[in-house]
Amino acid sequence: MTTATTDRLQPEDPAYKGQADYTPAFLAVYDPLVLGVMNRLVWRCPTSEILGLYEDHAAGAHLDVGPGTGYYLDRCPEPPRAITLLDVNPDVLDAASRRLARFQPGVHRANLLEPIALQGGTFDSIALTHVLHCLPGTLAAKSVVFDNLAPLLRPGGWVFGSTILAGGVPHTPASRALMRFLNRRGVFGNRDDDLATLERALATRFADHEVRVVGSVALFAARA
Repeated sequence: MTTATTDRLQPEDPAYKGQADYTPAFLAVYDPLVLGVMNRLVWRCPTSEILGLYEDHAAGAHLDVGPGTGYYLDRCPEPPRAITLLDVNPDVLDAASRRLARFQPGVHRANLLEPIALQGGTFDSIALTHVLHCLPGTLAAKSVVFDNLAPLLRPGGWVFGSTILAGGVPHTPASRALMRFLNRRGVFGNRDDDLATLERALATRFADHEVRVVGSVALFAARA
């Protein structure tokens, strides 16, 4: 289940800007900057809230989509027995796989907006943490991600994660200013993402789902 991680998205790809900043230099400061400061002070959703999703739902054979630095699986008190990492950015896959080397994770490079070449019905859980707000397009359109991931779940398996929303959640002047800046740069693509659309996307695709708002972040979990 391991693939080469040398190919990169080209600048003309719509998904390019959302992943381009995840360079080795940025990944080196990601934990203290994003997980330590921005989650807590800007988005007002402490990293411990997201880690709680892993504690509740990560199990068995697990697929971690957009694994960042591998922080959450590294800190998960009861890590899954088998881990596969998926991202479009080879630097992310390299950083996360090194951190999680003790688990001997599988590595798969893929664009979430396209069909994913992994065997169906393989995973007991799939994490999608802080990924949706980095994808281009409306939330309704990029919810095709759930269509691409759902077939990979075993019956009763969970897809869970978090995303920063523009509508239906509380914002502060600081969070709105940063969100506008990141959207202008193309790092975020969530200027029209809202809670109601996320709820509909999950309700129409999964047997059960739950969404909880913490600060400007929606924490979600849905069962196949």
